[in-house]
Amino acid sequence: MIAWFNGELLPLRGVHISATDRGFLLGDGFFETMAAQETKVIRFDDHMARFRQSGEKLNLPIPYSNDEIFEAIQAVLVGCQLTKTRAAIRLTITRGSGPRGLMPPLEMSPQILVSASEAPDHFKAAVVKTVSVRRNEYSPTSRIKSLCYLDNIIAFEEAHDAGADEALMLNTTGHIAEGTISNIFFIKGHDLFTPQIEDGCLPGTMRQVILQKAEEIGLGVHEESLWPEITQKCDEAFLTNSLFRVRPICEIDGRIIPAQNWTDKLLAVVKAGEE
Repeated sequence: MIAWFNGELLPLRGVHISATDRGFLLGDGFFETMAAQETKVIRFDDHMARFRQSGEKLNLPIPYSNDEIFEAIQAVLVGCQLTKTRAAIRLTITRGSGPRGLMPPLEMSPQILVSASEAPDHFKAAVVKTVSVRRNEYSPTSRIKSLCYLDNIIAFEEAHDAGADEALMLNTTGHIAEGTISNIFFIKGHDLFTPQIEDGCLPGTMRQVILQKAEEIGLGVHEESLWPEITQKCDEAFLTNSLFRVRPICEIDGRIIPAQNWTDKLLAVVKAGEE
């Protein structure tokens, strides 16, 4: 496996992170996950826009241009022999090394890593379980892909131990927020519902695509606060992220979801848009 680290192509096992790196010590950094189909990076501009917005929010400068990062991704895909398949790309940045303590150093040396691996092109319908871990909708980290992922790990483990494929996380007020690696949507009749960003869900790139495509195929779109009761009343439900695009939910908290007609249509539209 080949990786790109601070402008240099290296074997992935040859990448060395300093013991004083704030990403390693404090989770001081963030990442972006993208999909590539035969070297075509899907929605690269959208991902980079969010990546740079995250950098601005954290006052963490990104020392490479979009073109340089795109070239790095292409080099990694070639180096990992992922040019004829679907791949998952991980773009990670840390603030770099600094003195002991929480205060970021005045002179920063951000560390950037691009890595990739093969990604499946099909996912089975998911079983989802509401977990006890809450998403803090007031935290800035709920809007970025922070390296501080421990809440998500604990939530996923709880769901997995209950036999589920994904966790459903509520926020501090009891409204639905998101999954551990996904946004969530519900369909009732001809209407699509998803939590609003203010309720603690990540502004996913695929989430935005679905909001646009849903209107195009005739669904009414609603971004609003959602109580858990919708999981027991919806006709369809699905998850989204950049890798599995649209993943149908077949069961939530023991309730079998009865249909996935609109879900299948949305998946087909999204796939067509990647060609």
